[in-house]
Amino acid sequence: MTAKDYPSLWGFGTTKTFKIPVEHLDFKYIEKCSDVKHLEKILCVLRSGEEGYYPELTEFCEKRLRGLAPESRALRKDKPAATASSFTAEEWEKINGDIKSWVLEIKKEENQMHFPEIETSPAMEGNLPPVRGSNSHLHVSKEIYSKSRPAKKKIPRDYAEWDKFDVEKECSKIDEDYKGKTVVNNKSHLSKIETRIDTAGLTEKEKDFLATREKEKGNEAFNSGDYEEAVMYYTRSISVLPTIVAYNNRAQAEIKLQNWNSAFQDCEKVLELEPGNLKALLRRATTYKHQNKLQEAGEDLRKVLAVEPDNELAKKTLSEVERDLKDSEPASKTQAKGRRMFIQEVENSEDEDGKDSGKKPEDGSGDKTSG
Repeated sequence: MTAKDYPSLWGFGTTKTFKIPVEHLDFKYIEKCSDVKHLEKILCVLRSGEEGYYPELTEFCEKRLRGLAPESRALRKDKPAATASSFTAEEWEKINGDIKSWVLEIKKEENQMHFPEIETSPAMEGNLPPVRGSNSHLHVSKEIYSKSRPAKKKIPRDYAEWDKFDVEKECSKIDEDYKGKTVVNNKSHLSKIETRIDTAGLTEKEKDFLATREKEKGNEAFNSGDYEEAVMYYTRSISVLPTIVAYNNRAQAEIKLQNWNSAFQDCEKVLELEPGNLKALLRRATTYKHQNKLQEAGEDLRKVLAVEPDNELAKKTLSEVERDLKDSEPASKTQAKGRRMFIQEVENSEDEDGKDSGKKPEDGSGDKTSG
């Protein structure tokens, strides 16, 4: 007999949960009902107590449901948390011993983390990774780390002592300690970076993504002051997809390294792709200036100022170039006069030789010499 087959004889209403007719909460109905799902709902309502507490009826409903569906989820009950009284003395002693040994192991590992025993080996010294933007690394001592507490620094205790505290002296001590650290060559890892990337089988979108990623690595290295590493990454980006930005950035990094010829070549590439690029003109002017090609540097700087009259860097560089040009003019004149004097001495020596040999110079030779 199912819930649908059972007629509603009394108008007692329904339960709040599951809308079960109240008359179904009865021994006779539960005994005859064979609908497992409906019995599960009835059991849930009886356990909730929303219609009152009926321990015997609840137990009867559980027995009926167990007979129809022993594996029903409604029959599952939460077991209370186990305590010491839930185990025998031997079981509890074993559990307690395992917990204590686990706690000891954890404490031992924590002590090792806070107080490690560091020893230096030749392999370790040679393979320490470099620190970006720095030429130093943490000093690794050959002695075992001392667990003794370091001596406390003398700290001022009142305002009078603080007035005597020399801040600059303490800062200079810190600077000296930093300078005294072991210096290592952090450029050895550059040889491991490939300057070219194999792009076989990549789509244009993938190439663009890869080139942008390598360029951003170069920007990060440049901002950290690692200009050689920046050049490597810009080169990798150009090998994937040559762009104006990558060439321009590499030129700037090469200028920082004073590689004037390489920087000039990158500027030329940019101007081939985009004639009139202001950054390339400004950087090429810098390379011209340091290669003592002052006329060419001035021409590039005037092109920049024609487009950006307020460019402070271009103004400053142009004034330096013009000053160098003025300084070089007197030197060139002095060199020219020196050559004329040298020629006069040679011609006079020839005349003297002619007199000694008894030969007369050609007509007009004296005028030419005197002139």
